[in-house]
Amino acid sequence: MSTKGKFENGIATTYDSVTLETVAKMAPIVLYDDFIASSLVIPAGGAAESGSLWTKKLVAGGTAALIAGVNGLAECALAVADEAQSAYLYTNDNLQFSIVNGLIFEAKAKLSVLPTLGSEAQIGIGCVYGVPDNMAYSVWFSADGSGEIFCETDDNATDKSVTSGITVVNTAEHYYKIDCSDVTDIKFYIDGARVATTTKFGFAATGANALVQPFIGLYKASSAGLGTIVLDYVKLWQKRS
Repeated sequence: MSTKGKFENGIATTYDSVTLETVAKMAPIVLYDDFIASSLVIPAGGAAESGSLWTKKLVAGGTAALIAGVNGLAECALAVADEAQSAYLYTNDNLQFSIVNGLIFEAKAKLSVLPTLGSEAQIGIGCVYGVPDNMAYSVWFSADGSGEIFCETDDNATDKSVTSGITVVNTAEHYYKIDCSDVTDIKFYIDGARVATTTKFGFAATGANALVQPFIGLYKASSAGLGTIVLDYVKLWQKRS
């Protein structure tokens, strides 16, 4: 391992030359959570508590919590019952980030139980919480059915979902990065390599419609489908304007 530096969208960043994890960024607006406070109970959405960055949205048997583990971990999971379920971590609809301000999202995560049957997973950013397929504004990685990872954008005018060409297994962690520096050509990366390179992902919404929050978890409308995401860290950074 060695640490190297570069400029992304005019922001100085340092990164691990082996894993390509962004180590530090000289951005005015930064969110970084390594989930090291495993004893903290994450409150429910709409009931945020002082000292807790995250809230959770649980429907039926879904679970979301910080868990013990090296470097700190958070987990979202669905249960086997044949019913509608959700298990999401988000910041209580506090939309503090703007896609048009050159937002970059990065997370290290493992699909420790691959989504099965009707289950689907999302790792990225979105607007006010809702059923994922109904949310008007979003940019994220998704997975359903197998370990195939898709890149998706929706600006309430154009909805795109394109395979990344990457299929993951349940034993491996991966680095997921979304670069919104150019809103006419949003870029997706897995383990440092750009994916879905033949598709141009644009995001035309501006103003309040470009405001987002981290949005990570799983959903199913019915079925006995399962799925679990284990998060090592989440990082977002952007320019102030």
